Amino acid sequence: MKRHLRLLPAIFALAGVAVVTGLVAYYGAGDVLRALASVNIRGFLAYIAAQLVIVLGLALCWRVLLRGYMKGSYLLCVWGRLVRDATGEFLPFSQVGGYVLGARVITLGGVNIADAAASTLADITTEFLAQLMFVALGLAILAHKVPSSRLLLPVAIGLCFAVLMGVGLVLVQRGSGARVFGGIVRRVAGSAGENAALSVDRLQASLNTMYAERTRLAVASFFHLVCWFGTATASFIGFHALGVPLSFLDALCIESLLHGIMALAFFIPGRIGVQEAAYTLLGGMFGIPPDLALSLSLLRRARDFIIAIPVLLIWQGIEARRLKRAL
Repeated sequence: MKRHLRLLPAIFALAGVAVVTGLVAYYGAGDVLRALASVNIRGFLAYIAAQLVIVLGLALCWRVLLRGYMKGSYLLCVWGRLVRDATGEFLPFSQVGGYVLGARVITLGGVNIADAAASTLADITTEFLAQLMFVALGLAILAHKVPSSRLLLPVAIGLCFAVLMGVGLVLVQRGSGARVFGGIVRRVAGSAGENAALSVDRLQASLNTMYAERTRLAVASFFHLVCWFGTATASFIGFHALGVPLSFLDALCIESLLHGIMALAFFIPGRIGVQEAAYTLLGGMFGIPPDLALSLSLLRRARDFIIAIPVLLIWQGIEARRLKRAL
């Protein structure tokens, strides 16, 4: 049974690749390739730069949650966020694996294991709550611009359930969160000796400290919302790089609903196939030809790939040297 469960991410990833292949074939590989080839280098570099700025903002959100005595520097949070996103998107761990490895990175930089795990959980929560506001705004724009859309009702229902999940996530962490999320801490610790030294009480104490800092939580949530608007800006830049004269509000609506859809597919590595299908569906509602919408998805993957490859290589080198010293 456990063996079959380990195979699930690979199975979902292969299914996603099949979806991508099918979409490219259906809408014409030639049209998609021509759209991608039309992107000038300046537009693509601007697209990459926008994503890097977003990462800097996301690292700031994480740093806000770490108090001064917790030792996490801003640059360490930048590196941890880069590793978190790269491993969560491109390695077969799903998003949860990315969270674990991101937390591990900052522990190697001197942050206490309990503080690293607690700050990761708080960061995930504030990012999720900001995402709900972002999706709600996108839903409002969709209701105004495309009131007859069939997506309105299912997205509204999904948003209501997500709000309940967000409230539950906060309550769990404020209550017995350490027991629920203790497995994450044990995986971050990485060795039996460290695991034995770490108690559930220490994790809960760190969570309580972070949730007692309401100003920090509010600031982190606000910065996360700004970063979500940053993703809309990046989408706007990407569409214009492909020659699609899309307004910023339309780009914001597409990007917010895209992330709402992709959040449901967190268990699929890289959300392969889901992103492409969602872009094609959402783009069609704003008059974007399917080949161009699909091209933006592939352009987005190329951007993320270019950022992730050096991050993964450096991270693997650091881990390899650490393992060599341990041996």
